[in-house]
Parts: sequence; C-alpha cells; structure tokens
Amino acid sequence: MEIPAKPRWSRLSPWIAILLTAVIGAATILLTAALQPGAMAVAGEPLGGIGSMLGTYQGPQHCAECHPSEFYSWAGTTHAQASFDPVFQTYLQSVEQPGECFACHTTGYNAQTGQFVTAGVTCESCHGPYRDDHPGQSMEIATADELCGTCHRSTVAEWRTSNHGQAGIACVACHEVHSQKTHMQTHSDALCAGCHVRDAQDALHQAHLTANVGCISCHVARPEFDVGSAVSGMAETGHSFEAAPGVCVECHVDGP
Repeated sequence: MEIPAKPRWSRLSPWIAILLTAVIGAATILLTAALQPGAMAVAGEPLGGIGSMLGTYQGPQHCAECHPSEFYSWAGTTHAQASFDPVFQTYLQSVEQPGECFACHTTGYNAQTGQFVTAGVTCESCHGPYRDDHPGQSMEIATADELCGTCHRSTVAEWRTSNHGQAGIACVACHEVHSQKTHMQTHSDALCAGCHVRDAQDALHQAHLTANVGCISCHVARPEFDVGSAVSGMAETGHSFEAAPGVCVECHVDGP
C-alpha cells in the first residue's frame, strides 16, 4: 500500500504562507520591543548553552511546512496569543522580574541572557527545538502532566489530588492538544459516562441531565480569581472535579 506524501507548505496558497510568516515575525519583533529587557534571540541559532544538544529553534512557520493542519489548529489559540493577551500585558507591567512570565508566555526563553526566540507558546515550546534527525525521528514530548504543569501549576496541582490524577487520567484525555478545545465542551456527558457509568445512572445525576445540566456545570466549576493568585499557583481551576456546595445555589436559590 502506497503511503501518501505529507502535505507540504508549498501546496498551500503562497500568499497565505507569506502573510502568516510576516505576521509571526512582526508580532515577535513588536513584543521584543515592548517587553524589555527580554530581547529576541535569532531563530535558527542554538539556545545558549544547551541548544547544540537539543536542536535549533526554527519557529512555527517551519513546522507548518509539513504539519499545516496542526499549525492552523494552533494559530488561533490562547497558546499562540500568550504573549499578547491583554490580561498578561497588564500584569507584566506590574512585575519587577518579568523573566518568570517570559518562561511560559514565549518560546525558547533563556533566563541567563533574557532572550526568547518566538512570541507565544509555539510548537517548540512542547516538542523542543527542531532536530536534524526529524522527520526520521519523531519529536515526542515529555509526560503530558509534567509538561503542562511547568506552566499550568495550579491546574496540575489540583488535578494530582483528584481521583482523575490518582487514576492517571492525564490532560490529553479531556483536552485537544493543538486546538486547546476540550472534548467536554461538545460531548462532556458522553465522555464522563464512558467511565462513570454507575454515577450517570443514579437518580441525582439523571434529574440534572433531564434538566439539561451537564457534568461540567457542577464538576468543573471554575471560580473567579485574580491574575496574581493564578501566577502564584494558588488559584482553584475546577480540576479537583468535586461538586462544590456553592455551585448548587447558583440554580437552587430557593431550595431544591
């Protein structure tokens, strides 16, 4: 059986390719100017001290040459916009040491030099810098929860204490990797019921399902929190999956 050739960036519209490359490059340069003292390292150069062993950063447009569908799926996400999010920009102006922010909101940040390669959380944030043995060898990522936890500290810490964490049900079971959409947004009840068969059939859950109240309405309730608590790792994110009593009164104001 003949394996079809990989889709190539050259098969896409050349105008789209030029536009995306220009936007990514311009965005990185603008962010570099705005986020001093962090200066942009040159894409394609090894990351100071360790890049020669791990590979060289090439930027997401390089990955798009062979992985256009993944690129387009990622391009509109909060990961792609991590450096430009207004909340992040506002918070950044209030901190004296922005290095910790750059570590999670840019790609290829080097704490020793204060440089980063690309604005936003790009392909190489998770897969590492491009290696010469790819595509012959896959660019696998670390264990999902360990990787996600380097930046999503509150979420992963809360998840680890949950039944899901204890059972080893990792982030990717509910979260799509490139688009960042969650499977729960479209079919949460079916996803949860795949394991929680007995729970889904009891009277309490059936009554809520009849009223069109899905699993995540109660079990992934996310309270409001300020940016500072999120950065410090103290914010609750709803990943304990416990149905907090406060959630009930949002609907049952006058009782059951």
